[in-house]
Amino acid sequence: MRKPMPLSLPVLLLAVMLLSVSGELRSGQTGANTHEGSGPADYVNTFVGTAGPDMGNTYPGAALPFGMIQWSPETTTGYIRRGGSYVYSDDTIRGFSLTHLSGPGCPVLGDIPIQPVVGGVTSSPATDALEYLAKFSHRNEEASPGFYSVGLDNGAKVELTVATRAGLGRFSFPASRRGSNILFDVGHNSTDVMDASIEIEGTNKISGSVSSGALCHNAPNRYTVYFVAEFDRPFSSFGTWNGYTVNKNQRSATGPHTGGWVGFDPATSGVVELRIALSYVSVANAWENLNRDMPGWDFDAVRAAARNKWNDDLERISVTGGTDDEKRVFYTALYHAFLHPNVFSDVNNEYAGFDKKIHVAKGFTLYANFSGWDIYRCEVQLLAMLFPQETSDMMQSLVVDAEQGGGLPVWAVDNDDACRMVGSPSCPIIADAYAFGARNFDTQAALAAMLKGATQPGVHCNQCQEWDSLDYYLKYGYLGPDTPGRYRTGGPSQTLEFTTADFSIAQLAQALGDTATYQVFMKRAQFWRNTFDTKTGYVEPRTKDGSFIPVDPANHQYFIEGNAAQYSWMIPYNLRSLFDLMGGNAKVVQRLDTFFTELNAGGDRPYFFIGNEPVFSVPWAYDFAGAPWGAQSATRRTELELFTPQPDGEPGNDDLGATSAWYVFAALGVYPAIPAVGGLALNSPLFPRATIHLGNGKTIEIEGENASASNPYVQSLRVNGQPSEKTWLPYNTLSQGATLQFKLGNAPNKQWGTKPEDAPPSFSEGMEASGK
Repeated sequence: MRKPMPLSLPVLLLAVMLLSVSGELRSGQTGANTHEGSGPADYVNTFVGTAGPDMGNTYPGAALPFGMIQWSPETTTGYIRRGGSYVYSDDTIRGFSLTHLSGPGCPVLGDIPIQPVVGGVTSSPATDALEYLAKFSHRNEEASPGFYSVGLDNGAKVELTVATRAGLGRFSFPASRRGSNILFDVGHNSTDVMDASIEIEGTNKISGSVSSGALCHNAPNRYTVYFVAEFDRPFSSFGTWNGYTVNKNQRSATGPHTGGWVGFDPATSGVVELRIALSYVSVANAWENLNRDMPGWDFDAVRAAARNKWNDDLERISVTGGTDDEKRVFYTALYHAFLHPNVFSDVNNEYAGFDKKIHVAKGFTLYANFSGWDIYRCEVQLLAMLFPQETSDMMQSLVVDAEQGGGLPVWAVDNDDACRMVGSPSCPIIADAYAFGARNFDTQAALAAMLKGATQPGVHCNQCQEWDSLDYYLKYGYLGPDTPGRYRTGGPSQTLEFTTADFSIAQLAQALGDTATYQVFMKRAQFWRNTFDTKTGYVEPRTKDGSFIPVDPANHQYFIEGNAAQYSWMIPYNLRSLFDLMGGNAKVVQRLDTFFTELNAGGDRPYFFIGNEPVFSVPWAYDFAGAPWGAQSATRRTELELFTPQPDGEPGNDDLGATSAWYVFAALGVYPAIPAVGGLALNSPLFPRATIHLGNGKTIEIEGENASASNPYVQSLRVNGQPSEKTWLPYNTLSQGATLQFKLGNAPNKQWGTKPEDAPPSFSEGMEASGK
């Protein structure tokens, strides 16, 4: 094991104690772009999710939809404990790094922090971090889609904008005899740098690399990222550091605690511009990415192009009416939903594969960063509807990941699997995409990869077992507390994730004409029944001898980030059978009403927990139970009470867009409640009008007569002009273009949508042979 540099962690913890401020948030939209009128990007507040006890762990910096580079500040406590590396209550920045994920619940990436310093470099930033931190105020901060700017208390100003694989920075220095320097701290990121290098070339160029990984500090994922940078004017001094040692006039350094700096004439104030680009293949490819994606030096033009790109993509869903704050929440959520997955192949189509070899993406763009357990619930469906070609490329990316890594990834970060969370989420991700129209990928190879992991115990994606404890699952029909494996104490959670994957395999197989596989996996999909204890009415842990372990429904001991009260609803594809076991619709509705007593209860209370994904679809369970007004009320309460346009306006980790996608669907009045099935369950629209511009050129018009925050209840619905009481609409009819006309009111209509034939479908095939 590499011996850590002394002093590093204590120094950083001291920085947290000395420099973190206690205030979390002021009212208003401080720092965000607030002028409106030119497009939906005007409504986005990129600071949403950076504050509060349930913060979304987002970042405010410059990025493009699905872009490779995310140039954003690292605050002193943010990069230590948060996935987005930015905490709104901090008042100190340690650098502006180039890679981020939006919303994971723990540290990741944060590579190549770049820091302007007014003064000299006299001690090593690797061991004297406090010396080079920069204080700032939100009063001097501005951000909008594709742009970030902050005036630092040291007199320097930083402005950042980006293209897909490259960025352009503008650093303004005050006139000072102390010096004007820019640091490249390649040996520091949010987790653990294993190796790094920097090379200062000629009079205005820098290149280097960072090898890192370890999502949450302990995952086995590894990656190497390369960077190149070019200044618009020559630097007058330079140097590097390695550990404690500072080496003026030295051009290169290698090792895990290294970095370098360049200085500019301290006698004059001025603006220094910096072009920078990334590649996960080589420095040479990074130069090619830079010259293709950022060929010039026109900062304002690049910023305008980034904003235009965001406006074009955000306009794929246009909403009218409602309040400005409602539109701010909506378009900010849509913005966050479009940040991931990320372009990973270079402009020449080369990419680093899961086998750590260089490959060429032939006929598609390779994407990375799939928060599997989170995004299969609703985000993939949203992307497939709006970006079918990009989403198809994402699915092809998972196919080649499986070919190169040995199995489908569980939680993919760059070109490796981080082994986070449970189940085999790539299966519902791929089936979701197919069900919602993203089909331009090798579907047969995708199904083969899914079947390999689901039928061959021990299949790994690099160091991660894809179907953890599959042999036990196939023998007993469930996983229990005596199961060996990665999450042996979370048997019911793991079981339900596996049955969802089984159902997803069955649905894709049926769509591709493989009836035999469909039947086998529909039987397996009903293994959920083996976890449900009819004596207590809850999903519970179960041992090898078949005995249930009755648990307090609020106790998360045997569950992954939840409890029995929350996981007992997670059979979204066969709620009819579940409801029958629970005693029928009337008892279910009563139980749901109690469940929604609280809306973000956390994992230790027996109520709804919107801050985590297993309960995302539960509001629409009311539709299955013949009480759709419950879905209308629960979603509207959640929209209004827990989502705001302020920094603390997100109720939990955004998880690479998953939580934001939930809000987008809920506000539109529709939701993909059943994984791997093309269709939308209904609640009610928040806006008087919304137009969804599908990627196939068709549109879905959603009209809400009397729509407002106080009118959540559906009085009637017309679909393409015809009266309808269905609370489920198949996607194959919507995808050809459709108009939904809701009439809304402030009191429930308890006759609409209540008949059994109005409910969404349940899939019970295989139930008779599934019990063990």
